[in-house]
Amino acid sequence: MTNPLISKRQDLIDLQIQVKRLLEELAEEDTGAGFQAAAYWHGEPILNVVAGSADAAGRRPVAADTLFVIQSCSKGVVSTAVHILAQQGKLAYDEKIAHYWPEFGTNGKENITLRQVLTHTAGIPLMPAYADMRLVADWQAMVCEMEKLEPIWEPGSKSGYHGLTFGWILGETASRADGRTIAQIIQDEIGKPLGIEQGLYLGAPAEAEARIAEISGEAVQIASLPDDMLFKRVLPPALVPVANPEWNSPWFHAAAVPAVNIVVTAQALACMYASLIGQGVNGRRLLGQDAIAAAAALQFEGIDEVGLAPNRLGLGYSLGQEGDAMGGRPTAFGYSGLGGMIGYADPENRLAAAVLCNRMKVGRGKRSPDRLVTDLIRERLSLT
Repeated sequence: MTNPLISKRQDLIDLQIQVKRLLEELAEEDTGAGFQAAAYWHGEPILNVVAGSADAAGRRPVAADTLFVIQSCSKGVVSTAVHILAQQGKLAYDEKIAHYWPEFGTNGKENITLRQVLTHTAGIPLMPAYADMRLVADWQAMVCEMEKLEPIWEPGSKSGYHGLTFGWILGETASRADGRTIAQIIQDEIGKPLGIEQGLYLGAPAEAEARIAEISGEAVQIASLPDDMLFKRVLPPALVPVANPEWNSPWFHAAAVPAVNIVVTAQALACMYASLIGQGVNGRRLLGQDAIAAAAALQFEGIDEVGLAPNRLGLGYSLGQEGDAMGGRPTAFGYSGLGGMIGYADPENRLAAAVLCNRMKVGRGKRSPDRLVTDLIRERLSLT
């Protein structure tokens, strides 16, 4: 069989040029915007380009090793770590969280399972009204806050985006089952085996701080939402990126807020997703075929109670749907992030891609960088 990378050689050269040009155009449109895009196809790297600035003033160019705070794309990384522990027999999807973490099993949470947390059906998406950036950066304090939560719907009965609570619940459960912190699990089980440990951190070390891109742009206008909207209580105004300069603080980068503050390069994120499909990367797959099939199987399809929009979910991953940056492929899985970021895998097409940015803008629509880049990748590779 002809190697598709050989037969598409000119298309791959054109792809590199065209994505570079696209990202440079986006950067020119918005001072302070920086971008990275990377992709793997059939287990081989085919794209790794950068453009724009890593700081709001436009003085520090984005480099290949620039790290981006990837917002909710973090959830895909944490979920992958959970699936690796499940594959190792340390976690079971239908086991109760309280089995691993007894203090969690109070206030109506006694029977909540790992599967329900992964599918955002656990009914505990709300953050404490008094939460601020210093609180969410304190791991033990947030573990205590998770123990206090009470479900706002019958666990398992509906799905609603657990925007921040998702990370601490999965992170502490993984740590209780394994003995290592979730940050160390990610390094040991994802970063080191793939050789991307310098490009993937939950809790960035001091030596990585200079490489982290500054977040800037437009604040999401959550404060103006009605107080009874669930979304406002899931992501309180005091925690919104851009509105809070603490998002660019070294102490916040060094903290572990698993649902939103993983820092990574696009190459590392694309590599992780590539390692979950096909032949993996350099012959290495983090999850076996049966394990990833279970993780990416449809678990929920319907209207999200928090986001009030259609959603398709696997176990900790969003699944492809019409009009998204994953090409609408129903078997594609990954996670998007605020600002127009995404990391995902399309197993049928043996494609994995990541698009990252540091400039938060609302309402980009079809001009969102993740959509523009991934559409271009599929077009140049003639993927349906």
